Amino acid sequence: MSRIIEVTVSPKGETTIQTKGFTGDECRDATRSLESGLGVRTREQLTDEFHATAANIEEARQ
Repeated sequence: MSRIIEVTVSPKGETTIQTKGFTGDECRDATRSLESGLGVRTREQLTDEFHATAANIEEARQ
């Protein structure tokens, strides 16, 4: 699976960062510089991929 970082900016200037294809803390590492450049985080919603291990993801693909 490809790794994707999607940044959405609302008409009010609010931003959302969503990752796909990362497991565990990889997503936080990949988005750290974006988050620091955009300002203060007001909310975080962790996905199932965050809680999965790389082995579990690979097993699900097979």
